[in-house]
Amino acid sequence: MSDSPENFWFCIKSKPRQEAVAVRNLKSVGDIDIFFPRIRRTRRGHEKNKEVIEPLFPGYIFVKFNPEDSQGTVKSTRGVLHLVSKNGKAVDVDHKVIDELKALGPDGILSMLDEELKVGAKIKVIRGIFAGSEGEVLKLATPQKRIAVLLTLLGAQQSVEMPMDDVATTEEE
Repeated sequence: MSDSPENFWFCIKSKPRQEAVAVRNLKSVGDIDIFFPRIRRTRRGHEKNKEVIEPLFPGYIFVKFNPEDSQGTVKSTRGVLHLVSKNGKAVDVDHKVIDELKALGPDGILSMLDEELKVGAKIKVIRGIFAGSEGEVLKLATPQKRIAVLLTLLGAQQSVEMPMDDVATTEEE
C-alpha cells in the first residue's frame, strides 16, 4: 500500500444469509465497487433438478473503496457484519485475486451446471474433505444421488464415493 489515498479491495463478512441485502445496500453508498462472486449449479430436489445461483464464498463479499473515506460507512451498512481484518486493521485483497475471480464468468458467476455429468467425465470436488481435488467419474448412483470418483490421494489413485452435489465438471478438451 502507498501513503496516498487510493481505493483497495477488501473482503467483508455479511450477516448470515444476507449477502444480497449487503450488496443492495452497499450499491446505494456511493463510491464503492462491489464484487459478489457466485456459482450457478444444479440442485437436486425430491422431484426434479433445479438450477440455482449461490454465493461462491458464502457470507463474503469483495468491496473496493478508499478506507480513509468510506470504512465507517461500509462497516455500518445494513447486512454487513464486519470487514475482514487482522490485528484490528482491515486486510486488503490483492487485485490479481479479484481479476482471477472475475475471469471465472460473466457477472462474477461461475457456471457449474452438471447436465453433462457421466461416467468418464473429468470433475473437480467443490465441497467436503476432498475439495479442490480433481478426478474422473467411475460410477453414478442416481437414485441415491451419489457418485464414485477416481481421485489421486497421497500419490495413489483411489475410488471415493460422495454426494453428486460435491462435484462439478471441469472443461478439459
